[in-house]
Amino acid sequence: MLWAALAVGSVLSCIVTYRFATMSLVLGSEAGNWVYIYLQGFHIRSIEVFLRVAVVCGVLCAIPLRVARRYEWPVVFLWLLVGFALQGQLRSLAPYSVEQVFVSDGSNSFYTPTQHYEPRTLLADFDRHRLALPTHAQSNMPGKLMLVFALEQVSNQPAVLAWLVVALSNLGGILLYLFARDLFADRTAAIVALIFYLFVPAKVFFFPVLNTVTPVVALLFAYLWLRWLRTAGAPYAILLGVTFYGLLFYEPMPLVLGLLFAAFTAQALWRAEIGWRTLLVQVGLAAMAFAATYVTVLAWFGFNLFATLSRVSADAVAFNAAHRPYAVWVWRNLVDFLFGVGVCQAVIFCVLVGYCLHRAYTRREAEPIVVFCLSSAALLLATDLLGVNRGEVVRLWIFLACFLQIPAAFVCARLHSRVAVMLVLGTTLLQDALGTAMFNFAQP
Repeated sequence: MLWAALAVGSVLSCIVTYRFATMSLVLGSEAGNWVYIYLQGFHIRSIEVFLRVAVVCGVLCAIPLRVARRYEWPVVFLWLLVGFALQGQLRSLAPYSVEQVFVSDGSNSFYTPTQHYEPRTLLADFDRHRLALPTHAQSNMPGKLMLVFALEQVSNQPAVLAWLVVALSNLGGILLYLFARDLFADRTAAIVALIFYLFVPAKVFFFPVLNTVTPVVALLFAYLWLRWLRTAGAPYAILLGVTFYGLLFYEPMPLVLGLLFAAFTAQALWRAEIGWRTLLVQVGLAAMAFAATYVTVLAWFGFNLFATLSRVSADAVAFNAAHRPYAVWVWRNLVDFLFGVGVCQAVIFCVLVGYCLHRAYTRREAEPIVVFCLSSAALLLATDLLGVNRGEVVRLWIFLACFLQIPAAFVCARLHSRVAVMLVLGTTLLQDALGTAMFNFAQP
């Protein structure tokens, strides 16, 4: 069944990329008032870059698994280093440079305000200042602006800042590696998840837009949650509280992952891996850490997280009501999102959800992959039906696309086959190359 899912996913991915090349694939919805347009037609250079990148990945994938398990961290950092270079190759196919995208008020909006405001001034009266900011900076929490301020302590050159964003986004691969390794107790699945993370189509398409950094914050919270469940350690609970503030401060959308965390917490309670008393006490610790962070930022900078969150959310609801009809995006969001995950990975995830439903029905004991897939499917459907985002989910749900690399990595690890890894990775790289070259995902 797993090989069949892989084969179907690979064939379907090739069909989608063929439709790319013939400019017959439609992403978005005209009826829903949002469509991604083609910037240019197919060019043979896309295939040349794809082949170069695929060959390098193939050489790295040829490293024997026993070597990868023995030299865990050197292999992880090798992939990060080479992956960064290969992302540069893929990104070179776009008609615009990363610098042009980064400084643009249209696609990024977070660089220009840092040239006109001091961070403390902007944060202290953010609700007033944000009304004068470019579109994306106006409609987001201030965390992305503060990140740009922080990166400018390293360099003031926009081109350098753009690639720093890419490098920072890639650090989420380490967190995904740690999360998958601890979740499955399997280093092979973890390293494959890292590899897939580096080339998630939605992430590659939108470099260096700051939504590509959202997975880092979400994965940090997820990893801390998993470590807390496994150890019941008070320090992890305190870190969770602080990180939760950071998550809201940077990007509230990953809150939907709460369904995933709730499912694993319920499983831990059912297995008596954590007691109710410990759970309540340490949730209280996390709440106090969050409150302490909230009060500290409010007193030091004058920034009221909840007031800003309420206003930003209200603006988003009003925009959707005025411009994006609900019914169209209920189904279209899912299509666009699964495209951003990677066609092959999306097919594997859907097949695995069906398999996990069967396992959950026939067995009382739920394996980690069963809990992960079923809760991920539930949170995806819930997020879609809530209509929080209508359109643009290729960009807005990048963090979730990164999490959904885990099922494909799990399947490849269970098949014990580098061929399986390269089938998924190869079709993904082809999708990366054509999408980056032909669509207006990130443009000035």
